[in-house]
Amino acid sequence: MKRILALVLALTMVLALAACGGKPAETTTGNPSESSGQTQTGGDSLRIVLSTNDGSTTDDRVPTPWMNHNLATNLMFRTLLLADASLTETSPDLAESVEVSEDGLTYTITLKEGLKWSDGEPLTVDDVMWSIETVMTAVRRNSIYSAAFGMIDTMTADGNVITMTLTSPYSEMRNILAQFAILPKHCLEGEDGESIDTCSYWTDPVTSGYYMVGEFNVGNYFTLVPNPNYEGTAPKIQSVTVSFVNDFLTAAQSNSADFLYGNATDLVEGMAALDNYTSIPVDVLFYKYFIFNMKGIDGNQNEAMQPLAVRQALAEAIDRATLATLYPNATVINSGVPNDHEAYNGFEYTFDAEKAKADLAASGYDMSRTLKICYYNNDQTSVDLINTVVYYLQQAGLTVEATLSNDGTTDLFTTRDYDIGFKGLSSFSMGEWYAEYASNSATFANIFGGDTTFDAAIADFNAAITTEERNAALTELQELEQANLYKFPLFTIGNYVYVNNRVVLPEGVEFCNPLFVNDIDYENWTLS
Repeated sequence: MKRILALVLALTMVLALAACGGKPAETTTGNPSESSGQTQTGGDSLRIVLSTNDGSTTDDRVPTPWMNHNLATNLMFRTLLLADASLTETSPDLAESVEVSEDGLTYTITLKEGLKWSDGEPLTVDDVMWSIETVMTAVRRNSIYSAAFGMIDTMTADGNVITMTLTSPYSEMRNILAQFAILPKHCLEGEDGESIDTCSYWTDPVTSGYYMVGEFNVGNYFTLVPNPNYEGTAPKIQSVTVSFVNDFLTAAQSNSADFLYGNATDLVEGMAALDNYTSIPVDVLFYKYFIFNMKGIDGNQNEAMQPLAVRQALAEAIDRATLATLYPNATVINSGVPNDHEAYNGFEYTFDAEKAKADLAASGYDMSRTLKICYYNNDQTSVDLINTVVYYLQQAGLTVEATLSNDGTTDLFTTRDYDIGFKGLSSFSMGEWYAEYASNSATFANIFGGDTTFDAAIADFNAAITTEERNAALTELQELEQANLYKFPLFTIGNYVYVNNRVVLPEGVEFCNPLFVNDIDYENWTLS
């Protein structure tokens, strides 16, 4: 298989570079330790790096935890509950308790007394209720919040107790509450959903966690200093430097980072050569897949991708098994349900270049038009994958143009000037994969047209309590996604957390998916 991949890449070198309109991967980055006045070894400051190469993080503000968590946001913002590494067991955080009625419809959330924001203002039930209501209007938000909070019928407060009633049971609600960061109403209530993640608040945010922002050097880094109003056990590490970088591996090779994560081949192979880092494998549902831009709820339609026969022919033209060899630990999948899961229905997409060519011709697709691919990761593995896909589609007789996006969310779901988008989803659960099909998805309704076909099966899955109920719902969801082919799954890949050996972790610490939050006993981390 690797010989096949080498041949494909060799054949694509000229063709794909000409077709690919994106910029090449960055190979250099600023030294975050030098930027912040620290020594190369980092001194007494924990050094975190944030990547700006995928469009989800920009270097002019703190990333919002409503889109994706990272260690920096987890140290600044708290949730009602705190999850364990499996993301399925919770303990109190901002909430003293969360109780659920026997019918699964009523949640009674009791907030701790005396909580304060870093600016000294009280943190109250108003902040919690405002945050839940406001995230539903935010343009950029994780789909798990849309799915969960869209089930809320009523929400009322009495003192420090919130009573939340759902329209139907939602089995993962407690786990979602352990991921949802509460934000300060008094700082953000004037912002609307279009601007809440880009407003000036994010250059000096009021926080609830261990730290608050000390200095913000736009384009380079920001520092975190202890939050004097944090009500829990204070961390032993007194300062954190968070640097914006283009490339994690370069930061690690210059010994300028203490914590980073990823699964790209160049990162995994490069980190294996560094003896000053500990590699910690993390079992996650990290999906890599293609999405088809068909039509938006705004009426903007892409006629070329709407015929199912066209989408099916494009899927036949791509050899996913070869693409999977680009990653160190990829497993080909055929739906949101991994092939080794008991609910997997056995369906497989097959690679057949000649059939793809014939089926494209029979579908009525206009072969004279340019098929556009949009992708937003500029790591070498992603670039190689896109170049190979371009080659496969060219062999089917298509003219192909691939473009690297500087802002993946905007280009995929707002601008929408593409046919096929390459996307990754570091998923909370299979439910997050299927939530993208929901008609009320804040983003995917813009390319799937707000189709309600999946809604009933999604609701059944969300309400399922027993394994039998969940598997039955997953069977129906697989049949729907394979019959409609809105998303073309490629494979799942594992993830790795890398910790510099100068960081001393408490015994028993376990990490979850790096884009979520769990109890890592951070207050007992130290630096040697």
